[in-house]
Amino acid sequence: MREAGFTLIELLVGLFLFGLMAAAGTALLAGSVQASGQAQALVGASGDLARLRALLTADAGQAAPRPWRDGEGRTHAAFAVNDGALFTLVRRGWANPGQAPRASLQRVEWVIDGDTLVRRSAAMVDGTAATQASVLARGVTAARLRVLTAQGWQDGWSGQPTQMPRALELTIDGPQIGHVRQIVPLGPGGAA
Repeated sequence: MREAGFTLIELLVGLFLFGLMAAAGTALLAGSVQASGQAQALVGASGDLARLRALLTADAGQAAPRPWRDGEGRTHAAFAVNDGALFTLVRRGWANPGQAPRASLQRVEWVIDGDTLVRRSAAMVDGTAATQASVLARGVTAARLRVLTAQGWQDGWSGQPTQMPRALELTIDGPQIGHVRQIVPLGPGGAA
């Protein structure tokens, strides 16, 4: 007489099938976690690029043809390229909601620090170093700045202290951001 129950073979087949389903479920879960992480990274990079574009447009659009002096009293051009930075400029329109005793002008510089694109600003246009930093993009592997003059696009800039180019072209590359090219016109002073 045969007793009710499962044989050892039936139990082993059942455990094998259960193991296959558990492995498939784990693989699906791992894939969705990885996809979620990649999506979050892309959303973060997209937000960084939007912020970069907004700041570049604001800085260039508010550019002022005003030279500035460093802490040792040396005069620097209102707009400079490759002066230890991608570019440095003086801009108008610096908000002053607390009515601090300062001008509405601000000196900003865009630099590559390692693999990070950083925008630094100075507390005063003249005399002080640019110390307030904002990270704009991480993982930058290459950066290039060109300027538009009356002679066309140039890799460098050597205008007079109060002259500025007509437009900027900033190109950056990186694994998360890809190849990004931004072209923005300079403010009313950009006529050289």
